[in-house]
Amino acid sequence: MRSIAQTNPEHIPDLTVIANNAQNTERQQQLNVAIQSLSLELQQTLVLDKLLHFFCEKVVDLVPCDSVRYTNDDLNLTWQHGDSQEHSCLYQLNLSDANLGEVICTRSHPFSDEDLQVIEWLVAILIYPVKNALLYKHALDASLKDGLTGAANRSAYDESLGRDLAKSRRNNTSLSLLVIDIDNFKNFNDSFGHALGDKVLQSVAQEIQKSLRTSDRLFRYGGEEFTVILSDTNGNLASVIAERLRHAIANLVLNENQINHSVTISIGAAETRNSDNSETLFDRADEALYNAKNSGRNKVELAA
Repeated sequence: MRSIAQTNPEHIPDLTVIANNAQNTERQQQLNVAIQSLSLELQQTLVLDKLLHFFCEKVVDLVPCDSVRYTNDDLNLTWQHGDSQEHSCLYQLNLSDANLGEVICTRSHPFSDEDLQVIEWLVAILIYPVKNALLYKHALDASLKDGLTGAANRSAYDESLGRDLAKSRRNNTSLSLLVIDIDNFKNFNDSFGHALGDKVLQSVAQEIQKSLRTSDRLFRYGGEEFTVILSDTNGNLASVIAERLRHAIANLVLNENQINHSVTISIGAAETRNSDNSETLFDRADEALYNAKNSGRNKVELAA
């Protein structure tokens, strides 16, 4: 069985009717307390994961479910608790003309009409908090993104590398860092103007991103310098990935005012050591980059 409803704050079932139909005053009281509790909890955070966690707890407490799932295809977001089962009810979160995603609850046996009404009530309470959480996420994502290239920025890099180093040590896995510099970048600005310099930065960032694995993350470190964090990657594999990036950029041709411009990059790579922290790992990769540039540019060097 599958029930699909357009859920919005103006359409809220009457819980008194639900309780009366069930002839269960205790059930009515339980619903009232749960609704008040959920409303308060959803006001305490703008973090989407926490909102969904609060919601999931209330749903499974009032209506036994095997799984609760939130998806937002527009933002490529998915959150799920539990394992999906055969019977489901799906609610689309709509506010005016905005699609805020959908909530799907599943279990091994069909949902009753009362179950569906209770879930719909809870989903209606979720609408505005989800909207605010998505706005907050958008603002947070924008604050961690470089406006020119679209790559993550220096703040995002600092936060990510510290977290990934801790995870690497905890799981005893490899982690490598690439530090990338556009060769002779100053010449683009000095000879052809900053408009071409900006185009070079944008094109290099886009080409690098296309050449990376889905697990790799690109950051604009500053100026014409980029970094890439490579999770679960040792030094040898990091060198292979770096060579792929170098080759992709070397084949890049930019046309500006009917003039073709070629671009190259130099890359320093370093695999983390047990004694490394964020600064020492970067310093070793940066030293390898310095060696690559001093030995002729358009090269990859792996830190010892």
